[in-house]
Amino acid sequence: MANIAKVQLITDAGEDLAARLDPRLVALRLSEKRGGEADELQIDIQNHDGAMAMPTPGRELVLSIGWAEGGREVPVGLVGKGRFKVDEVEMGGPPDMIAIRARSADLSGDLRKRRTKSWRDTTLGALLGEIAARHGRSLGIAPDLSASPIKAIEQEGKSDMQFVRDLGSRYDAIATWKDTALLFLPIGSAVTASGLAIPGLVLRKRDGWTWRFTQAEREKYDGAEAQYHDPDAGRRKTVKTEGENRRKLKRVYASEDEARQAAESAQKKAARMPWSFTYDLAIADPAIQPDQKVTLQGWNSTIDGIEWLIESIETTFDGSGLVQSLTLESA
Repeated sequence: MANIAKVQLITDAGEDLAARLDPRLVALRLSEKRGGEADELQIDIQNHDGAMAMPTPGRELVLSIGWAEGGREVPVGLVGKGRFKVDEVEMGGPPDMIAIRARSADLSGDLRKRRTKSWRDTTLGALLGEIAARHGRSLGIAPDLSASPIKAIEQEGKSDMQFVRDLGSRYDAIATWKDTALLFLPIGSAVTASGLAIPGLVLRKRDGWTWRFTQAEREKYDGAEAQYHDPDAGRRKTVKTEGENRRKLKRVYASEDEARQAAESAQKKAARMPWSFTYDLAIADPAIQPDQKVTLQGWNSTIDGIEWLIESIETTFDGSGLVQSLTLESA
């Protein structure tokens, strides 16, 4: 049985744009990232006869991709990838082409507006909830992170998008805008915003084509330490994680809880850094998600023995079907 891929692209007017564009579609590329940035969608359309009008930026598209039919190892069915807003349209040639670019967050609005604000005696959940509500989004945040106390923090001339990204780095969390929500989840937690577990994934060497394993030589930290200002003692104090070669964080935090959170996040981040792995799958599986845990089998004892997390996914639908490339990092 032949493997037949399918794309569904519903416009805000309820029309399946993919069905209408099928004879002209050159490629559809979806880039899903774990954090910091919105997912990106690009659609390339041939327009040799000039009959295709340029679509208007600002339109919303709901994307689903998958397999209409296929063999035993093909996961038949469509997988919803969320809502995207068209923010750029380009026309060029020869040959005459139209490129439509969309993102899972509206980057043309207030998300990029610089703001200055002081936050005092609050929680991370309350802070992020206010930001999400300002942009008409719901907030998906892990309970432990939501309850994290914030004594004092400054948003100094930063956009909400950059500020949320910085908070993600500070708390070692996925911090990203998806569809109609702001998501803030611990990296490697393997749960959705609603608390549902994301099942682990086993990939074998025979499941794909090109692969690349990289081991970077970096200064090997096995811990971290951070300073905070103790108002009662009138001096700075230090909190430390376990480890003998601890990284010293430059920032001075407003409370012991925040300093400890920063040190623990830095330790987790350092533990993930040395190894990366890229892999082109033979059969794309649209159900694969960023931050999903992966076990590799069939390479060697080093690669197979590392716990992996999916950092990003590139999925392409074109004349050859549905192909997918994964970027992993050590967990």
